Order: sequence, then structure tokens, then C-alpha cells
Amino acid sequence: MVVSVSLVKKLMASVSVAVLVSACALTPDPFTAEELNTQAAKDRAEMFKGGEPLTGPLTVSDAIARALKYNLDKRSKMMEEALALGQTEIDSFDLLPKLMANAGYTERSEPNATRSRDLYTQSTSADVNPTYSSDRFLKTADLTMSWNILDFGVTYFTAKSNADRALIATERRRKTVHILVSEVRFAFWRAAAYQELKGDVDRAVAEARQALARAKTVERENLRAPVESLRYQKSMLETLRQLTAIQQELSTAKVELAALINLPPGTELTLAVPETLEVPNWTTSLERMEELAFVQNPDLREQGYLTRISVDDTRKAILKLLPGITFSAGTNYDSNSFAAYNQWNEAGAKLSWNLMNLASGKSQIDYAETNEEVVKAKRLALRMAVLAQVHVGQLHFQNAVSQYQQSDELWQVDRRLFQLSEARTANDAQGVLERVAGRASAIASQLRRFQSYAQVEQAYAKMQATLGQDLIPDTVAATDLNGLSTTIAARLERWNKGEDLESPAPAPVVASAAPVSPPPVAPEPVRVATTTAPLAASSTEAQSSAPALPADQPDLLKRAIANVQEMFESPRR
Repeated sequence: MVVSVSLVKKLMASVSVAVLVSACALTPDPFTAEELNTQAAKDRAEMFKGGEPLTGPLTVSDAIARALKYNLDKRSKMMEEALALGQTEIDSFDLLPKLMANAGYTERSEPNATRSRDLYTQSTSADVNPTYSSDRFLKTADLTMSWNILDFGVTYFTAKSNADRALIATERRRKTVHILVSEVRFAFWRAAAYQELKGDVDRAVAEARQALARAKTVERENLRAPVESLRYQKSMLETLRQLTAIQQELSTAKVELAALINLPPGTELTLAVPETLEVPNWTTSLERMEELAFVQNPDLREQGYLTRISVDDTRKAILKLLPGITFSAGTNYDSNSFAAYNQWNEAGAKLSWNLMNLASGKSQIDYAETNEEVVKAKRLALRMAVLAQVHVGQLHFQNAVSQYQQSDELWQVDRRLFQLSEARTANDAQGVLERVAGRASAIASQLRRFQSYAQVEQAYAKMQATLGQDLIPDTVAATDLNGLSTTIAARLERWNKGEDLESPAPAPVVASAAPVSPPPVAPEPVRVATTTAPLAASSTEAQSSAPALPADQPDLLKRAIANVQEMFESPRR
């Protein structure tokens, strides 16, 4: 088959024009309203996919378990960790030699014919016909393996850096879990206050509105002096404003909790509020807290891995200044019928050196070393910040405990005053005012009591987050929600008793940790236990020399990917 030159030119011109026209025809393509609605409905269904329905009252451990399993922020961090671990597996293949397989087919319209010219006379004999030594139709193939030592070294340090980034993703996931647990504990007790106080607040508001309406009627009918009537209305309005403010403050509590545990907003939540509110017992000394924070804090560990990455970047900068040596070996095939050997093997070595790197080499090394110093300075600054967080966190916890104790005592007094006033007040206007005001005061005191206890729980969780204490280790699977809740409940109970406060962080994150001296014995802090009866009743340096990912890295990758898949595929019970 002979392909004419003109036909080839026409074909190439047509293709070029088509490409040019299509490029000029590109216009912005916004989503249509139907596409946006479809995507919104799809995403909404995906957001709450696989969540197990509530089957009973929700405890603190249940709420934390649901947050750890279904919270979308937690899911995204787990997927980032799995992605980073997957990159390390890809990098391991980049360390291998390159194996290139090529195959080709060539067709010429005319034979590759040539004439020879005399070297000395520069004349071409017209009597000699043109000759050619290559077929018009050629098939070629080759399989070549090449290995560049310089590329291997650069890829090795890049793989080490990516392995450290995978560990950084693990630390960021730990930090997300710490923050999530703190927010869930705080939101749970705010929602508990809403559940416990809503009935009392509604009754008090209704009684206050009725009393206010009667007072306005008395004023219109001149049954009492105007000044006295207006003062009564003012007092009742002040009480009503206080009760309305409490209603507004508590109205969003359950919505916030539902969002944290990934339930649709508006889901009816029934919380299992314990009969007694116990202040967690903290027995770890301040010196020991500093040691634990320096070893386990996720921010410090992340900065330690960044330090190691900066060191590898310096080594890569130095390595790039060296010449590269490439070794190659392969087998080739050519279908040319004029060739004496259509198949042959070849091997070789090549030395290449970019001499321009010599000019910029010093600047590159200086930049990399400066980056090391910057990262080191950031690490030291972060250590100072964490050290301050330890001290501030302990003070916040102590202050929160003190505030809770005072709020609890004030609530006990206001509750008793209300019970006494309810027993002896008459049904006249002044008696109703005293009763409503007493109820409002008792409700406000109980609200402050719950709020201060929520702050105790939050301060306790933040202090544990600063120390890098994990509620559950990575070895605990999040497949069974009830089992996860049971594990969390047991751990919280031990923590509240002051036990198991120095549990190590997950082993895959830190390969080795320097031993620390036993902690000194700290004095036993005060523990407070109060009832929740209703109102009407008597109720080391970051590990800069640690190795990269452990040998069981593929297992880590499989486990991370399995956890992500399990979160999205767990059946709805």
C-alpha cells in the first residue's frame, strides 16, 4: 500500500484545524439547577450513610463512640492517613530500576534511497542508480532496563520524607480525635442541661406569662396602685427575660451534639444523665505531665518529623550536585530485511553531570541548611508553647473544679430556698412573684452548675490532649459500636478514678521512646459527687533519629484502608 505525500499533508492539516477549532470553542460550563439539586441530595444521603440508629438513651461513651466512628472530620483525617500510607508504598516501587518496553511500526511512501558523493571531487556519478538499505515497512521493538544511581539516591530520600509525612498524617488524626473527644464531652453536658432543665424552664415561663397577664389586667382595672403594679410587672419581666435567655442558650445544645456524632439535625436525642456528677480525679504531678507532653504530644511529634524531612531535603540538595551514572542493558529487534542481525542485545554506562549545578550548589545547600535551622527553631518554640499549655491546662482544670464546686453549692441553696418559698407562699400576686423568681433563680443556678461541669469535662479532655493521651489505642477496631462504647466507658471510668493516666500513645507512631523516671507521688485531689435530682425534688525531643515506617508498613496501609472502607460500608442496623 502506497501512501501519497499529499494525502498525508491534507490529513495533518485537517487534524490541526479540528484541534484549533475545538480549543477555541471551549466555554465555561456551570452546573444546572437540576445537577446541583441532584448532587445535594446525593451528598446528603452519603453524609449519614451507614449510621446505626439510636436504640436507647445516649451515654457519654456512646456519644464519643459514635463521633469516633461516624464524624466526618475524623473520616477525612483517616482517609488522608490512608492516602499518605499508600504514597509510601508507591515510593518503594520508584526505587527499582526502570524497565522500558517499546514497539513501533514505520511506513514510508517512498524507499529511503540515497546516492553517494565522492569525498575528494565532490561529484556524483549520474550513471549510478540510487540505492537503499532499509525497508519501507519497518517493525521495531526493544526491552531496556536502566538504573541511575543519582536518581536512586534522590528517590530514596524522597521516599523517606513521604514516609515521615505518613506519620505526620497519623499524628494529625490523633490530634483530631483529641479535639473531637473534648468537644463531644462538652456538648454532651450542655445537652444534658437542656434535657434536665427544659421542663422546669417551660413551666416557669408559662407561669411567668400568666402572672404578667394578670398583672396587666389588675393595672387596667385599677385594682392596685399604678406604681406598685408597674413595679410588679417590671420584676416579672426581668424574671421572664432571664428564663427566655436560658431557653435560647440551651436550644442549640442537642443540635451541636447531633452534628458531632453525625446525626441529622433535629434528631430526637435522649441522654442517659448519671445521678451523680463526679469530678475526674487527676493524680499526675506537674513534672510528670511535662515529660509526657514532650514525648506524646501530637504537635511535637509532627514537628519532629518535619525536622527529619528538612534533614533529608539537605541531603537531597547535596546529592543533586553529584554526577549521575546510568547503567543500561536491553534487547532489540528490527524487521529490516537488509540487516544481517534482526535481533541483538546491548549494554552500556553513561556519566552525566549538570555543570550549572556547581554555580547554584552552594546556594541550594545554604537554603536547605537554613530551612533546617528554621524547622528547629519552630520545634523549640512549639515545645515552649506545649510546656505553657501543660501549666495553663492544669490551672484551667483546677479553676473549673473550683467553679463547679461553688456552682453546686449555690444551686443547693437556691433549690432549698425555692422549695421553702413554694411551701409557704400564697397564691396572691406577691406570692406568685416570689415563687416564679425563686424558680428562675434555682433554674439559673442549676444551669450554671451544668455549664461549669461541662467546662470541667472540657478542661480535663484538653489537658489529656496536651499530654497526647489517647482514649483508645489504634489496635481497637471501630467496627462494633457497642464494643467501642464499652471500651471507652471502661477507659473513662479508670481515668475518672485517676488510674491509667500515663498510657502510651499508639506504637506505630513512635518507634522508640527514651525511658523516663517514675513519677513522684502527687497529693490526692478533692473529688466532688453531687446529685442531678430535678428541681422540684430533692434531687523527649521529637524523635528526630527514629526510623521511618516499620517493617509491617503494608499491614498499616491495609488496616488504614480497611478502616476507611468500613466506615462507609457498615450496614445500618
